Amino acid sequence: MLYQTLPLRLSLLAIIASVCSVTIAATPEIILQAGGVIKENSDGAIVDIDLSDRPLNDQLIEALVALPKLSVLRLRRTSISDEQLGQLSSLKLRMIDLRNTNITDTGLTHLAQIQSLVDIQLEKSKITDVGVQKLADLDLKSFNANYCTSISNRSLAVLAAMPSLEQVQLDYTKINDEGMAVLAATSRLKRLRIRGVDVTGDGLIHIAELKGLSRLNLRDTSLDDAGLTVIAALPALDWLDISECRLATPDGLAQLGKTFTLTYLDLWETKTNDTVLAAFNELTNLKFLNLKATSTTDESLPTIMKMVQLSELNVAGTQLTDTSFLAFGKLPLLKKLNVANTDIGFDTIDMLLESRDDLEVIEFEN
Repeated sequence: MLYQTLPLRLSLLAIIASVCSVTIAATPEIILQAGGVIKENSDGAIVDIDLSDRPLNDQLIEALVALPKLSVLRLRRTSISDEQLGQLSSLKLRMIDLRNTNITDTGLTHLAQIQSLVDIQLEKSKITDVGVQKLADLDLKSFNANYCTSISNRSLAVLAAMPSLEQVQLDYTKINDEGMAVLAATSRLKRLRIRGVDVTGDGLIHIAELKGLSRLNLRDTSLDDAGLTVIAALPALDWLDISECRLATPDGLAQLGKTFTLTYLDLWETKTNDTVLAAFNELTNLKFLNLKATSTTDESLPTIMKMVQLSELNVAGTQLTDTSFLAFGKLPLLKKLNVANTDIGFDTIDMLLESRDDLEVIEFEN
C-alpha cells in the first residue's frame, strides 16, 4: 500500500513546487505591471522596490510579502494603510519610506515588529508621540518625521535613547530648547535637521560635544548669536543651512568664519552683509554658497574670489554689480551662478556665457 501511494505523494509535491515556482516568477511581473522599480542583488534576488506614486492593491501587497530578501521598500505618496502595513511585518526590511501617506500610530505598531529596520521615513504622515514610543526597541540609524506637527520632545527623547542613531529629521514639529537636552548623549549623531522649530542657543548648547555632527539644517528656526557660537565650534561640520534665521545678528553670523570645515553654507534671507563676509576669508573649502536676499555688495568680492572651490554661487537679490559678476566667471570650478533679481546687464550675461561653456547663469526665478 505504501508503494502505491508514493507516486501520488511525489506527484502532489511536484504540483505544489510548480505552483510556488509560478508564484515566485509572477511576483516581479506584478510589481512591474504596477509601475514599480525593482533592484536585485548579485544573486538575482529582489532587494529594493520603489512603488512611489503607484496605486496599491491586495495582490501587490501579497507580491511584496513573497520576497524574503526585500530590504528596501519605498511607498511614498501611496495609499498604503495601517492594515496593509501589518501584512508586511514578516519582511526583514532595513529601510521603509512612508512619506506623504496616511499611516498612523497603529501602523507604527506593525513597524515595531520589524526588528531589522534601521531607517524609517514618515514625513507628512499621521503619527504622534504615542506611535513613536512603540519604536523604542528598534536600533534606528535614521528617522524622519518632518511636518508631523504632533511630534514633540517626547519623541525626540525616544530617538535619542537609541545608541545607533545617526540622522534625525523633525522639521516643523513641537520640539524646543527643553527637549534638545537629550541630544547630548547621541554620540553617533551625524545629521540633524530641525527646520521651523523654536530652538535657540539654549537648546543648541546640548550639541556642542557632538564631534561627529557634519550636517545641520536650522532653516527658519529661532537661531540666535549664542547658537551660532556653538555651531562655529563644531569640529566636523561640513553642511549648514541657516536660511531665514532672522534673529541672528551680523556679529553672530561672523562667527561662522571659524568653521573651516564647511563646504556648503546657505545664508538666504539672513542679516549677512559685507562685514560678515569679511570674516569668511578662510572659508576656502566652500563648494556651495547662497547669499540670496542678503546685503552683499561689491565690497565682498575679494573674499568671495578666495573661495576657489565654489561650484555653485547664489547672489540673487543682492546689491552686487557687473564688476563682481564678471569676476565670478573666473572662479575655476564654478558651474552655476544665480543672478536673478539683480541689476546685471545683458552684455555681462553674454560675456559670461561666451567665456565659459561650462557655466550656467540663472537670470530669472519664479
